[in-house]
Amino acid sequence: MQEREKERVYLKFIFLGASKSGKTSIIRRYIENKYSEHLYYTATIPADYRTRFIQDIDPNKTLFLQVWDKYTGERFGFIPPDFFKYVNASFIVFDITNRDSFNYVKEEITRIPHDEPNQYRELYIVGNKSDLESHRVINRDEANQLAQDNAAKYIEVSAKDNINVYQSFDEIAKSLFFKKINDPSSFPPSPPSSFCTIL
Repeated sequence: MQEREKERVYLKFIFLGASKSGKTSIIRRYIENKYSEHLYYTATIPADYRTRFIQDIDPNKTLFLQVWDKYTGERFGFIPPDFFKYVNASFIVFDITNRDSFNYVKEEITRIPHDEPNQYRELYIVGNKSDLESHRVINRDEANQLAQDNAAKYIEVSAKDNINVYQSFDEIAKSLFFKKINDPSSFPPSPPSSFCTIL
């Protein structure tokens, strides 16, 4: 007897942040468990996405997570409105050793639309490169205060040393999964079956 296919529950994460903050490295570590010191891109679109399945979360459901990466640079200063469709959690990444990347977080926060009432979304500020503690210029108290001022939560990770990456993002994804199945009306609508936004 053929096993019945599990129902898919869709979630969408988006990552923003300054160039060289490490957001692409975080995504690559989370999705592929890979890391490279030097990532080079010849991007022709302003954003791209990768997917992650979490199968063991529920006996009847599979979590289908789409993780979007907003490319940074003059060519991609504009964020297409579709980028924010169906979003469940936004992550703004900065480098804890770089003050400019932290200041850029404030700019990125203003780009995120907040005009959709009764739609449950979460905002996270992510300090990357926690492996470089001796070079830290942004202390945790300052980062936590910025998060608190913007109704966000603060987490720290290291994409390079794989510190707190899976734990943080899987925990967030699973928490949102259960919130969505228990109260679907408070979430953004699920995307089309292809779960692909055209930018």
